[in-house]
Order: sequence, then C-alpha cells, then structure tokens
Amino acid sequence: MKTSSRAVWILFLLPAAALVRAENSVFPSVSVVPRPVAVKLLAGTFVLNGQTRIVAVDRESRKIAGLFNDFLLKQDGLHLRITVNRPKRENFILFSQVDSRALPEEGYRLVIGAKSIRIIGQPAGLFYGMQTLTQLLPLGLQPTIELPGLDITDYPRFGYRGVLLDVGRHFFSVTYLKKLLDLAAQYKINRFHWHLTDDEGWRIEIKKYPRLTDVSSYPKDPTTAHGSLALGDEAPHGEYYTQEQIKDIVAYAQARFITVVPEIEMPGHSGAAVTAYPQLACTHSALGNVLCPKEETFTFLQNVLSEVAALFPGRYVHIGGDEVQKDSWRQSAETQAIMKREGLKDEDQLQSYFVRRIERFLTTKGKLTIGWDEILEGGLAPNAIVMSWRGEGGGIEAARQKHKVIMTPSDYCYFDYNQGDPQREPASIGGFIPLEKAYGYDPIPKELQGKERDYVLGAQANVWTEYIATPEYLEYMLFPRLLAFSEAVWSPIEGNDYDDFRRRLPYQFARLDKQDVHYRIPEPDGLKDFYTTTDDHARVELSSLVPAARIYYTLDGSQPTDNSSRYQSPLQIPLQPEQKTTLNLVVIAPGGRRSVVYGATFQRRSYRDAIRFDAKQPGLTFALYEGKFTSAQSIELGTPAVRGITSSFDLQQFSRVFDYGISFDGYLTVQSDDFYEFAVESDDGSVLEIDDEVVVDNDGIHGSRVVTGHIPLRQGVHKFKLRYFQSQGGATLRVNWAGSGGELQPLVGFALYH
Repeated sequence: MKTSSRAVWILFLLPAAALVRAENSVFPSVSVVPRPVAVKLLAGTFVLNGQTRIVAVDRESRKIAGLFNDFLLKQDGLHLRITVNRPKRENFILFSQVDSRALPEEGYRLVIGAKSIRIIGQPAGLFYGMQTLTQLLPLGLQPTIELPGLDITDYPRFGYRGVLLDVGRHFFSVTYLKKLLDLAAQYKINRFHWHLTDDEGWRIEIKKYPRLTDVSSYPKDPTTAHGSLALGDEAPHGEYYTQEQIKDIVAYAQARFITVVPEIEMPGHSGAAVTAYPQLACTHSALGNVLCPKEETFTFLQNVLSEVAALFPGRYVHIGGDEVQKDSWRQSAETQAIMKREGLKDEDQLQSYFVRRIERFLTTKGKLTIGWDEILEGGLAPNAIVMSWRGEGGGIEAARQKHKVIMTPSDYCYFDYNQGDPQREPASIGGFIPLEKAYGYDPIPKELQGKERDYVLGAQANVWTEYIATPEYLEYMLFPRLLAFSEAVWSPIEGNDYDDFRRRLPYQFARLDKQDVHYRIPEPDGLKDFYTTTDDHARVELSSLVPAARIYYTLDGSQPTDNSSRYQSPLQIPLQPEQKTTLNLVVIAPGGRRSVVYGATFQRRSYRDAIRFDAKQPGLTFALYEGKFTSAQSIELGTPAVRGITSSFDLQQFSRVFDYGISFDGYLTVQSDDFYEFAVESDDGSVLEIDDEVVVDNDGIHGSRVVTGHIPLRQGVHKFKLRYFQSQGGATLRVNWAGSGGELQPLVGFALYH
C-alpha cells in the first residue's frame, strides 16, 4: 500500500514538462472543452458511488470540494461526505494544494487511478481541475459511475479569458447572470466584463446620483421591456442593479474564480448619464451622448467611480472611450476654451486629456484602467490597457508602445454577429462569425515579435444586445461559440484541431441540453448551401452533432414540420435541367428544441463556355462614382470621378469614407472545367457578375455580410464585373472563390485581367 501511494505522489511532483508530448492527444473517451495541455491514459477505472469520500484539508480546498459535491447532487443525486482526513479504504477524491507550486496559478494535475482521484493545484487550479472532472462524468443519473484512468496536466495559455455582456441596452436579471457565470466558469472563462452603462440605459445604483437610475434605467423600447427577466427577479425600480445585488454578483463570481470588470462608458456612449444630468453635456451642442470635459464632469465621474471602485474588488475598471462623437466638442465654445487652456491642438488630444485624468484618479483607488482602442487617439495614458476591437491594429500599436493589450477584434470575437445565413438566422446586427472562425482565432498577431507578444494579456468574447432581449437569444448567440473561444484562449495553439473539437461537441451539447441552455443547434454535417451538377440527381448524406436529434425535411420549398418526411438515410434528389430544387430541413434536439430552418438549393445546369481574349494585362479597370447610392446596380448611371487600373479590392486605395460607388471590370481565368463558388463580403451593397450573369447578389444598405453564389465554368477566360457602393462608413469588400470541394481563397490579381 505504501509503495503504491508513494508512486502516485512522485507523479504529482513531476513538473508539467515531464509529460511525454507524444501522448498529448485527447483520447476518444475524453470530451473536455477546452482541450487540456496533456492527457495520458492510465490502466484501470475508478468507481464513484455513495461510499466515495471527498478529502479536502484546507479551507480553499473545502470550498471547491463543496462546489463539486453540489454538482454531483444536482446531476447524479449523489451527496458525498467531505472529510479532512484520508479514509483508510482507498475510495476517495482528494483536493489539495500540497506541492502545487510547480504548477502555474491556474494550473492543475488530475490523476484518476483505480483507488483514488487526486486534484492538485492552487485554489484557481483546483477549481479548474474540478471543472474538468465534471466533464468526465457521464450525463445520465446513475448510482455508480466508472471513470477511465487518466493523468491530466493543464494550465491556460492566457491569463485574461473574458466574456462581455452589454446590459446597457437590454437588462438581464441577477438570477440569470448567475447562470451565465456558472456556464462561463464551466469553460474556464475568468473575466466577466459587465457593460453597465450606455446611451440606452444606466444599470448600476450610484447613491450620490439617484437620478441615474430614477430617470435612465427604464427600457426605451416597451415591446422588449422585462423580456430579459424571464429567468429571474424583476428589477426593483426600473431596470438596474442595486449595490447589494452587485455585491452578490461579485461574490458569486469570485467563488468561481471570475473577476468582474465593470464598464462605465465615457466620454461617449453617455446618453443615459446626460439624460439624467443634462449639465454634463457641452453647451450649445445638439449631440447629447458625449460628456463635456469640464470640472463639473470630472467631479461627477470621480464620485461615480469612487462608488464603483468600492463595489468591485478586482484590479480593472473599464472606462469605454469608443466612438466619441467629437463634433459636440468642436461645436462647443466651452470645450474649445478648455483645449486652449490645456494647450491641446485637436479633439483627439482632448480625449487623451480626458482619459489621462480618469486614469490618474483610478490609480489612487488602486485600479488599472482599460479602454477601447480609440484611447490611442491623441496619445495613450501612461498605464492604460487597450482593448482592441476595431481589428487588431490598435492592439498591435499599443503592444509596440509597451502597453498591455486585450484582443477582441469584431471579426472574430463579436458574438452578436450572425452564425449562418442572415436570411434564416434571427435578427442581428450583421457580420458573420461561424463556429469554425471563432475556434480559429489566435490572440497573438503575427505582426508582433519577441517580447512584444508578452503584452497580450488574452482575449475577450463580446455580446452586444441591441437585438438580444432574452436569455434564450443570448444563449443562442453565445453557445457553442463560447466553447470554441474558450479553447482558443486556454489550450496550446500547437494542438488546435477543429475536427477534434467537433468530435468533442456531442457530449457538450448533451450537457448543455441537461443544463437547459438554448444553444444554437448547428447545421447537419453534409449540408451545403448550394449544389450544382450536370447529373440528373444529387445525393445528400446528413448527420447531426446533437446526440439523438431528429431531422425533418421538405423538397417543395415549404417549411418543414414534425409531420414532414423524416431523414433516415441518404437522399437521392431528382433534378430537372436548368431548374432549381430547394431542400429545407429542421433539426430537433431530444428535448424538443428546434433549430432554425436550414436549406440548400440544387441546380442542374450546363457549363458556361469560355470566350476568346488574347490581350491580357494584369488587373482590373475601375470606375469610381461619387454620390449617395442605395443599390450597387445603379452606381454606373452617373459620370465617374476617377478611372484607373487596380490589382486588388482593397478599398483604402480609393481614399474615400462614404457616399461612393465602384465598378470593377475585366476578365477572370479559370484553369479547369468546374463548378465555382464565389463569396462576396461587403458593407454596404455589392453585385458580382460572371459572363453577364449575376452570381452573387449582396446588394442594399447593410452591415458586413457574406453572400455566396455558384456557376459552372469551362476552362479559359470569362467576363468579370463587380459593383460596390458605400453609404454609411465602415467599408468592407472581400472576394473569395473556390472550385468544387475546395476551400474558399481570396480572388487575387493573377487570375484577373483587363
């Protein structure tokens, strides 16, 4: 007995690097998310039953042991005795900090042997080891559980692994926030960025300024009022959190090793504050959501932040700083006088002055200041942390200035963006971040080298709630993308494998079903948006990642119901020449929850013949038109302001911000007869034609959106035309293409001629 026990303890004393990297892959029976650093399979199994004891010697270990016991009781009806002494018989689960210093602060060792389960780590590591252990348990109620022998060493890649919830636009109850914190902790998220104020609402009680919640906490849209409170208590006065409720949330998060990061927006996005206290705005300004940088404003903010700092024990306070409508400052004689007094040459420097004053005050409270990447404009405050959302450029610049950075680029980390076809998905703000894209994000930009990379603290997933009013819709947008994100910020990048991640998802879906999480039920495997063929039929084989899900479908364009045909085996879909057939389907989880209606279009058609074109010059001709447009189809009605030749679709080359349109014309060369897919991402409208046929119609005024189309082309040269317009700013234009079965790649100059 002593020899066996000593061997186990020697194993725990080995540093993480001692594990054999050849054994680093996660075994098929292990469906843990995020993927651990190292997993080794051991002989034997551990039997967990009502006779198992939990051993936890110190206070922190007992807290985590209690959380694990609560989990067992809720999921399996088991309630185990917790003791400080190891029982004589070998059937126990040990939580211990002994010999944990060889591990990082959030790291852990989990060894499942035939006679015991041992979790070693500092308090945070013990908690994450417990979370991994819960994911190894089977999901069905059973009095006896057998766990495979495993040796897991694990620790995070990044120390900052965050999720943001915007409650300024839509309010979520205390009860629901606790559920969300449990789910975040389950996937080893350790920061909760609480966006508490915005133009639409002020959600935090400030005792010195009661009008903030008396006036600015009521829902602006009565059709969504209290829609987000379905899972919990009503707000006491309007929709805001009392200071006692905030203390409750902060303590609940701390028990799950989550630091709450409060955000008080300034100087922009401050409409709720200005509504309650109009004197905070600049005089003679029509723009009422920007704070005026006068002494009265700074006194107000210091008083507010004093109460905020006392409520949140974490080191971080986020002060916003994004999208400041500086015209209000330009229009204000009061503001211009401040700029002259302080020797500031422009409004960017004025914003820097504003941020520096707030940062100095927060430093006196022992807090670190975080701001969106706009705080770079005019010069960074000395110790400010930059949260980079407008791509990675702000984060790269800040890191090169030796400032700490949190990456949250909208193209990868904004989980209020669409996950699929916007015509089939619920209403959203736009954009497109499918699960695979979320999984593939690396928070370390390739542009950063050497020690510059050390300034990246981690990354954050954001959910803005302009369109998200209920817990159910919030969960639909967060899950399973939060699982993909958690792996991107926790697991070693060297082992990231999207196919392996998908292999682990069925267990996670079943677990989320059991936890009543309204995750997005993904499209069935084997389903594409568009099928083109020269054959008289198409074969479609489908499967769902959701265990025991049912699939119902129609082929006449109607919406599928439970009375439609049920998918049982591969479909053979007959096709008529030059006609389209529509497949619609719905996936129904075991509990009855339904996916959105997914679909595919099938078309049987002949190839487009190539044309004769011998005089090839690289690039496309372009014509730029100035004016306000609502359709890409109409931009060529005017006279071009500029003509030229270009080899790319990069819009920056045209030095325009909004109110313009561009027509690209030329020829495209394809290397083989094939069915080609084209994908155009644009903000605003775009239309792509090949051989005078509209292949992609992404027209109209809208946010960033991807639309695809397909066309069969013979080898050789084909006419190419792309029209695009921009009306609102935020320009995006990307064109990708692929042959049948290939991955979409950028359409670049070597294939384009004029």
